[in-house]
Amino acid sequence: MSVDRWPVVGVEVTSRAITAHGGAVLLRDVMGALGVVGEVNDCVGLKQRRRGLSEGEFVAAMAESIALGATCLDDLAVGRADVAQEMLRGFAVPAPQTAGSWLRRFTGGHVRQLDKALAAVVRRAYGAAGVSEVTLDFDSTYIFSRSKRREGADRTYKKRYALHPMLCFDAWSGAAVHARLRRGRSGASTGIATFVSEALRRVPTGVAVRARFDSGFYSGPLFDQLEAAGVTYLCGVPLTPRVLEAATAIADDCWAPCTDKDEGEVAEFGYRLRDSRRFRRYIVKRIEIENGEQASLETGVYRYWIFATNDQVTDAAVLESEHRHKANVEAGMRELKSNFGLSALRKHGFMANWTWLLLVCLGHNLCCWVQQLGHLGGGRDGADLRAKRLRYRYLTVPALVVRSARRLTLKLPDRYPFLDGFLNVRERLWQLDVP
Repeated sequence: MSVDRWPVVGVEVTSRAITAHGGAVLLRDVMGALGVVGEVNDCVGLKQRRRGLSEGEFVAAMAESIALGATCLDDLAVGRADVAQEMLRGFAVPAPQTAGSWLRRFTGGHVRQLDKALAAVVRRAYGAAGVSEVTLDFDSTYIFSRSKRREGADRTYKKRYALHPMLCFDAWSGAAVHARLRRGRSGASTGIATFVSEALRRVPTGVAVRARFDSGFYSGPLFDQLEAAGVTYLCGVPLTPRVLEAATAIADDCWAPCTDKDEGEVAEFGYRLRDSRRFRRYIVKRIEIENGEQASLETGVYRYWIFATNDQVTDAAVLESEHRHKANVEAGMRELKSNFGLSALRKHGFMANWTWLLLVCLGHNLCCWVQQLGHLGGGRDGADLRAKRLRYRYLTVPALVVRSARRLTLKLPDRYPFLDGFLNVRERLWQLDVP
């Protein structure tokens, strides 16, 4: 064959059950082990007629499509045309128009029902993983809109219309533990008390919880709530004049070097909020400014970062390193926006967009749970496969579906390089003991 010419290739169609997403069986194994379909059917009462897909089948099909790369309703048409996956799944992916009508029927009560079902699924995932302690990262983000016609889309300080969801991520697996959609004009900490309570109910009883926040959530009532619930926390502190005065008054011999950074020093001090009678532990980090940078009257030749905590045991330098890694929550929100369709909320109805937010989080969680429960090396264990790499290696696998002796068989390529890992994940997911 000549190296400067491509071979002439003809195109034909076939009726054989061929799929480009052989790895979708892993997602369905996770949903089956965690009881997603049954839980949604038990909690959500949306459909008026028995025909067609049930609520659980709608949620499972749409979450699976999102996990495989669908970022909008129109992308569901690709999954709907996959006859092989329909055979393996037992039902078809809903048409984009049908899915849109289904989303528009959601009311506030239906959203809470779906949220209740997903909360039970998250608890089962924690039970199946056998965790004894979890770290929850809380944050909020803007999802911008090109139209002010969308319900709840307000003009923000960034001079653009946006919705403002609040999110909670598990620092280990990266899964979205809880999500709530809010109006664009909502403050960063608006509704944080009830949101924290709902997030904590998703963690099984007996599991130790540590919560991390940035300075936008800093408040005495939040600290009181967490301490009453037995949760240890690390929360960023705004650099107000009173706090800076206490930090800059620390003697030079009280500072210790950071543990995992080449620069910076750490110290601690006690501080009491104006509306509180309790002194709390404050950890402060300082870095000397470089030559040529402008010093300030308040901080002198240093830059300061401060956070509050109720952990009275762990060393200050270790806590500073842990709180700095709270920034991984930004990676979770970026993952939802870039790979799971949260870059835009395209429905005009607020409840429809809230439902889509929950489905996006479920699709994202399926990818995280495949790694965590299948021991693929996600989270602390090693590789931490992001969605693109997970899809390329384990989900977007060409396969042929054949039926023999009333049994379906998925045939993968014999030269598939990750075949051993694929089979090991399936074996682990089949053996899950879900409480």
